[in-house]
Amino acid sequence: MYQLLIVDDEIHAVRAVQAAVDWAELSISRIHVAHNIKQAMGIFAEHPIDIMICDIEMPQGSGIELLSWVRERHLLTESIFLTCHSNFAYAKEAIQLGSLDYILKPVKMNELRAVVLKGVEKVNEKREQHISKAESQYYAKLWHTNRSILMERFWQDVLNQRDASPKRIRDVLQSRNLPIRETDSFLPILIFVQRWAEKLNTQDRRLMEYAVMNAADHMILRGDEQGQLVRITSDMFVAILPEGTRAEDHAKNIEQMCKTYIESCNRYFRCDISCYVGEQGMIHEMAARYNRLICLKESNLNRNNHVFFVSEGINTAQSVAVIQMNVWLKMLEQGAYDAVYSESERYLNSLKDVVGLNVEVLRQFVQKFLQKLYSFIQYKEWQAYEVLGEAIATEQLSRAVRSVTDLHAWVKYALDQTTQFCYGAEDTKPLMDRIIAFIKEHVDQAISREDIARHVNLHPDYLSRRFKKETGKSIVEFIVEERISMAKELLVTTHMSVSEIALCVGYSNFSYFSKIFKQEVKMNPQQYRKSHRSEL
Repeated sequence: MYQLLIVDDEIHAVRAVQAAVDWAELSISRIHVAHNIKQAMGIFAEHPIDIMICDIEMPQGSGIELLSWVRERHLLTESIFLTCHSNFAYAKEAIQLGSLDYILKPVKMNELRAVVLKGVEKVNEKREQHISKAESQYYAKLWHTNRSILMERFWQDVLNQRDASPKRIRDVLQSRNLPIRETDSFLPILIFVQRWAEKLNTQDRRLMEYAVMNAADHMILRGDEQGQLVRITSDMFVAILPEGTRAEDHAKNIEQMCKTYIESCNRYFRCDISCYVGEQGMIHEMAARYNRLICLKESNLNRNNHVFFVSEGINTAQSVAVIQMNVWLKMLEQGAYDAVYSESERYLNSLKDVVGLNVEVLRQFVQKFLQKLYSFIQYKEWQAYEVLGEAIATEQLSRAVRSVTDLHAWVKYALDQTTQFCYGAEDTKPLMDRIIAFIKEHVDQAISREDIARHVNLHPDYLSRRFKKETGKSIVEFIVEERISMAKELLVTTHMSVSEIALCVGYSNFSYFSKIFKQEVKMNPQQYRKSHRSEL
């Protein structure tokens, strides 16, 4: 739908134009009227005017002046002039300003209708051109803003072999308008954060990861538009460098550049980090180059903050025997935790000098070490998940075999967890006293055998056997006795209702409380209260 503005100082002329045409038929939904330039400008300020029919000669300013003002501010508006004078100078000036037509008064209905219809068509054309231009500008801006994201997603697809063939790569590059060609050559560098010097919370870790990548962008890519950083995991990413002819001195430059980057990360971000330099190749070869870098990284288990070249590789290690741990279980049972740690430290330090250490050696060590810990925990009748906690989480176990340093940290953490749990379980207060104190403290709550077992660091089955042996009663019987004892005291010494007393001693069901009370005392709560108060 369209809006029309009629500008004429003669009221009768305006009414004649309004009545001359069936405007709804021409999709004109609203007609505005102004009798001078000032009123017309005010209407333009408040409404989107599509077509303006304007008289040329008016007392407070001519239609030519108004059209000149409209052309500066409202480019989509089409204009039609009306006048009583067939002066060619007026027509010439109106056409120069872009007026659609020039009609003499009195206006003929068919002529006006035809010109307005022509104006509607012109407005449609302008709208389409304007929308097309705006869309082009929007997408150009959007592409420029998100170029890095588009480039990263492209390279992620390439490295994951989703865009493998040269033809497919060429089609994607053209469709996304990326500033590289399928015949360009690139050098991949895998960057791996081996560990952080301090334990970071989620927010701080993300900030540090961003800082490490940002440093790589400045120090390795150096702002090259054709280069790209591709995130693989939170601690691993690939720098894709546009590459020329690979010369020996260029390899030295790459090595020095990576060393400088590693030193900066050590100093400013307090992390151990290594760079794995691949081989030059075209885009469709990058997936294979990347997989070789991954294999190179996984072969490095004992060297930190180093630059590795895939062309040099890592020598296969000689056979390494996993240490026997039979005596370690006895050490744990005797409380010699420091001795176990010293033995593990001595062995793991020896692995740091093994070139090309096989990851299987680390996996076997973890399996044997966990077996000894589990045997010790079972001997103590504890539960492994309560003792070791995060140490046996899948993520922690995977991280433990990434390197000798990571394994060393995991062993220390697992032993620390075990030691702390042992010291906590060996409380100076007698076991039965702690159990009974816990029951009395929580007698008004729905406590279970498992709750008590967690409190004293015992297995629930062992707790039940031990409690029965020490007291001659089951835990449930003891809890019932404590609750009835407290209920009897409250019945005699307070004015609380029986239902309130039931809640106070851990029974939410009044009927069940009365039943249990009668079983234990041989009378219901009201009878007990009446008889003992009369005695008092």
